[in-house]
Amino acid sequence: MKQDRSRRTHALVLDAAAAEFAAHGFARTNLQIVAKHTGLTKGAVYGHFSSKEALADELVRLFEESWGELLRGAEQRSGQGPGEGLRALVLGLTRHVQEDVRFTAGLRLAAEDARALGEAPAFVGGLGATISRLVRDAQEHGVVDPALDAEPLSRLLLALVLGMHQITSTGGSDPTHQQVLATWDLMLLLIRPAAA
Repeated sequence: MKQDRSRRTHALVLDAAAAEFAAHGFARTNLQIVAKHTGLTKGAVYGHFSSKEALADELVRLFEESWGELLRGAEQRSGQGPGEGLRALVLGLTRHVQEDVRFTAGLRLAAEDARALGEAPAFVGGLGATISRLVRDAQEHGVVDPALDAEPLSRLLLALVLGMHQITSTGGSDPTHQQVLATWDLMLLLIRPAAA
């Protein structure tokens, strides 16, 4: 019973911190505000996480787990048909950003960490490699025009995937799943082989 309550409180703190990190980034997140959102004291928050850094580290760890699952899922979907992996990747990322505040916070925190070090975020490298594999697979199966150079095309699709993240994470117009899908389908229409 006590462990269940502790787990619920732990999750509550993570979710409140994630909302703050996602909205304001690491530097502008205040644990007093996180505590206020949970109804706990700041000391109780520290009872679950020793510091703001510890909270951020846990959210980045959870993001990296989800990110790995997203990439593996896209690779597996490619077996269901050429182009399916690429589509699954875009829609999966969009869904996570729209529905999972922990994912969004971890994504922002990981990007901030890399930017502070003057590096590209590690998750971008993994995403780029996955997209390159999926593009080559789609080209081999005639879904994507094999005359297109796979590397620049992969970089373009990488920019589209990350751009979709930016569009879906802003507070402005919140594109629906169908809008993102329509954009993605248009891109695939543009890169498919010309009719013989």
